[in-house]
Amino acid sequence: MSYAIDTAATIADLEAAGVAPAHAKAIVQAINGAAGDPVSKDDFKDLRGEFKELRGDFNDLRGEFNGLRGEFNGLRGEFKDLRGDFNDLRGEFNDLRGEFNGLRGEFNDLRDEFNDLRDEVKAENKAMRDEFNAKFATKADVEMLKSTLTARIVWTQLGTVTLLFAMLKVFG
Repeated sequence: MSYAIDTAATIADLEAAGVAPAHAKAIVQAINGAAGDPVSKDDFKDLRGEFKELRGDFNDLRGEFNGLRGEFNGLRGEFKDLRGDFNDLRGEFNDLRGEFNGLRGEFNDLRDEFNDLRDEVKAENKAMRDEFNAKFATKADVEMLKSTLTARIVWTQLGTVTLLFAMLKVFG
């Protein structure tokens, strides 16, 4: 076990106790010799210098850490912005999906109307054929029936064209 003593103070204490100055010096040197390598003021100065160096290194590391923290926070902000952009795109996609599904529904409605109209035309044609065959029509009856049939065909074609224009408006 080693002890560090203040040599000047110890010599002064020994002299005050009545020990001769030469003997007091010899005793302090003996104590220091037994204690090993005594710590000197120069050792403290060296430690102070090393401590200042370490403090400087620590401050440098703190600066680097703060720089990295700033970069990290910047990246975090960019990530939040990207997440917001992604959520905006997701919302737009969902809106477009809704519009598409609405158009699909309208298309299905138009298709159903077209099929109903086609069925009506077929039924009209069948009814006219049946009416024609039932009458065993005369030439005048055939001409009248022909003009009626022509008018009905024209009206049916106008309805079909109107339906097609409506479909083009929805899907065009």
